[in-house]
Amino acid sequence: MATPPHISSSELAISQEGVSSSPNLTHWDPGPDLKPLGQQQRRAFILGYAWERHSVQIVIIAIAMTAFVISIFAWDILRPPTLFQNASTVSSISPSGWDEWVNRLQSFLGIGTLFVALFVWYGEIRDDWDKDLPKRMSVFFFHNGHPFIVCRYIWLAGADDLRAWGQQVAAQAAGERFLDFSPDVKAQPPSLVVAPDGAACNHYDVCFELTKLPSSLIKDSGMCRYQNVAAKSRGVHSVPSAEVEALGVVAAWGKISGN
Repeated sequence: MATPPHISSSELAISQEGVSSSPNLTHWDPGPDLKPLGQQQRRAFILGYAWERHSVQIVIIAIAMTAFVISIFAWDILRPPTLFQNASTVSSISPSGWDEWVNRLQSFLGIGTLFVALFVWYGEIRDDWDKDLPKRMSVFFFHNGHPFIVCRYIWLAGADDLRAWGQQVAAQAAGERFLDFSPDVKAQPPSLVVAPDGAACNHYDVCFELTKLPSSLIKDSGMCRYQNVAAKSRGVHSVPSAEVEALGVVAAWGKISGN
C-alpha cells in the first residue's frame, strides 16, 4: 500500500445502524476529530500500564535502589574519592589505595548498569503497551476526487485487516455486497490518538479509489455515505459530498486521490 503525506488522525468504530432514511440532511453532526497523544500523556499512560502489570517488581526495584544509594554514602569504602591523598602522580598511589579506589569505582559503575537495565526494561514495557493498544481505522472511498463513502471510528482487529475490513465496512455503509476499487490502496502509518473515553489507541487511515460506483450511490447523486460513531447520531447518513469534502481530513485525502 502506498503511504501518503501525513494527515491528521481520527479514531473510528462501526455501528450496525442502517442508512438514514432522509437523503438530504440540513443539519448533521460530522463528529469530533480525535486529538493526537502528546508526549507527556504517552509517558503517563506507559507508567500507568507498567504499574498495573509490574507493581511488585517496581516496588522491589525502588527499595533496592534506595538501599543501594544509602549504602554508598554510609560506608566509607564506597564513598567517591575527593583526592588521591595529595599524590602528585598516579604512580605514587599505594597498592592499598588502588584497591580502595577500584572498589569505589565499581560501586558507581553498578549504579550505571542498573540505570541502563531500567531503560531497557522501560523500552520493553513501552513496546508491550503499544502492542496492547486498541486499534481503529478511518476508511475513505473516493471517485474522481470526490468522497462517496466515509466511515470513521471503526474498530480494527489487526493491522493486517486494513484492506479487507475497510472494504467490508464501506460495503455495509453503502448497502452493497461488493465494491469495485483500484488495487492502489493508500494508507499511512498508525498514530496515537485519545479516544472519547480518554483511553489511548492506535489509529490508521486508509483510502480507496472506486473504479465504478455501485447502484445505491448512483441513485443518490452528489451524496456521500458518512458515519462517525463518536457523533451523537452514530448511524450511516447520506450527506452532500460538498459538505463532507469540507472536513479537513477528507479534503486532505481528496487532494491525494485526485492526483
